Amino acid sequence: MMNLFEHTSAHWARYADYQWRKAADGQSYLLSTDLAEATVYDPIPLADQLVTDAVNIGLLVFHKQPDSEIQAAIRSFACTYGLLGLMTALPTTPRFVEYEKAYLLKNPFIRQESMDTLGYLKLFFPFCMPDFKKRGTESLWNVSGEDKMQAALAMTFRNEPRAKAMSFMRDYGERYDWLKEVFLDWAFTFVSAYLYYNDRDTLDQDTLALYRQGLACFEGNAPSYHLELRDHTVMVWDFHSLMLAIKFLFSVRLTDPDNPMKLCAHCGKAFIARRSDSRFCSVECRSKGRKRE
Repeated sequence: MMNLFEHTSAHWARYADYQWRKAADGQSYLLSTDLAEATVYDPIPLADQLVTDAVNIGLLVFHKQPDSEIQAAIRSFACTYGLLGLMTALPTTPRFVEYEKAYLLKNPFIRQESMDTLGYLKLFFPFCMPDFKKRGTESLWNVSGEDKMQAALAMTFRNEPRAKAMSFMRDYGERYDWLKEVFLDWAFTFVSAYLYYNDRDTLDQDTLALYRQGLACFEGNAPSYHLELRDHTVMVWDFHSLMLAIKFLFSVRLTDPDNPMKLCAHCGKAFIARRSDSRFCSVECRSKGRKRE
């Protein structure tokens, strides 16, 4: 997998700390804490860990673990990688603020095919809206009142879709029930593929067909890229949401026959197998697993 991304990079931002807050509508949102520092990083070198961490959170949902445990895992994930960027992942274009309305891809969260742009933004700023004004296709986002950290992030991503930079503001939040559904989708896709190939000799044809249909439903937008001249020529992936990056990297990993994703035979977590016959995710699990056999 990493050979494919050896000379590539991407950019995303994360805060050092996040918190769960309940909005007036009763929904829980994850957003950065007031004083947390933000950093911009490249998720590509972390691809394997990023993908397995995402799938393992989905497995918690899959196995119906308590919400407190799932929320703690999602918060830890955000502290490591940042929020998913759902606001830019759901519209047909990350540049939706340049249009009169936000036109939406088919998704399990919003049934409308389009929404008023300001109304759509409010879904992700449940406590305080940014200083953003919209009239037709014209818009103005004023960051002069933001703290230095947020203003710096806005400048860092000034050449990218405005909504991407807005999703790094402190007041930007993502709903727990939506996040839980996204992580579950990745886990379900992985488990379907894993069981299809590992248990197909014992499964009936109807079950195998169900797994094939489930995998066929997993769709992702193809990311774009551009070239930059650094120490050497580099492909820079235009991931306008971490969600898109994970879906793409997950798909690459899931189709890699040399280092497949597997479920650990001891702890049940997803891991990247360095050998085709690997059964355990770590030395500790291998030792404990063999003692049980």
